Amino acid sequence: MARASFDFSGTTTVVTGGASGIGFTCADLIVRCGGNVIISASRNPEKTNQALTKLRAVNPGVKAQAFPCEVGSEKSVEQFFRAIKESGERIDYVINSAGVSPNTDFFEQTQEEWDAVQNTNATGAFLVTKHAALCMKDNPINGDFRGRILLITSTNGINSQDPVSAHYDSSKAAGNMLVRTAAEFLSEFQVCVNALAPGWIETALNDTLPPDVKEKETAKIWMRRWAKPEEMAQCAAHILSMPYYMGQVLMADGGYR
Repeated sequence: MARASFDFSGTTTVVTGGASGIGFTCADLIVRCGGNVIISASRNPEKTNQALTKLRAVNPGVKAQAFPCEVGSEKSVEQFFRAIKESGERIDYVINSAGVSPNTDFFEQTQEEWDAVQNTNATGAFLVTKHAALCMKDNPINGDFRGRILLITSTNGINSQDPVSAHYDSSKAAGNMLVRTAAEFLSEFQVCVNALAPGWIETALNDTLPPDVKEKETAKIWMRRWAKPEEMAQCAAHILSMPYYMGQVLMADGGYR
């Protein structure tokens, strides 16, 4: 697959959920295009180390770092961004890719599971946006903005809902709405907020999807296939690079009915 060309040299991008999945492919593309990256550390130290090793091997001329962060905890998110600032890094871009999707039969979804999904996906999106913007609003102006925030949401919050992912779909709908409200408010501080809403992607997050649901959803995709994470990374880089683009949710779903 041919890679689009972007220039992130001289910038630093923070990627939550950057040790795997779409988050890692976003970090990988940023590094390949000359940018420094900071990922949120996975709960599995080995997974974090493997991600950093790969990123540093791709482009030894840039920095790849990791700091611990639980996106559903304000204390943790605040400490995460404080640690980045104390390291001397200016935060130019933030990609919030941290998320969970258990895929559980509707009647089997407990309040505990519901709350856990909302906490990571919806509350996490808010907390990362809030604390990223608090860092960015003091940045020197660069073009129209002091910084750009990209939330990785999902078409599941728009048009591809299923009962097994009721909690996930609801959390992503919340993220899509957050983009509009946050973008309007943060425009006063010249902080840009947008979202990328992927359709069905070949990631471990979807491994628990029941086969019949996967077959049903694949039949609805006009391109007749699921996307690769690398394709979503290119979409994310495009959004971060787009001028005059603000408060929008870009659906990248291969065409879907």
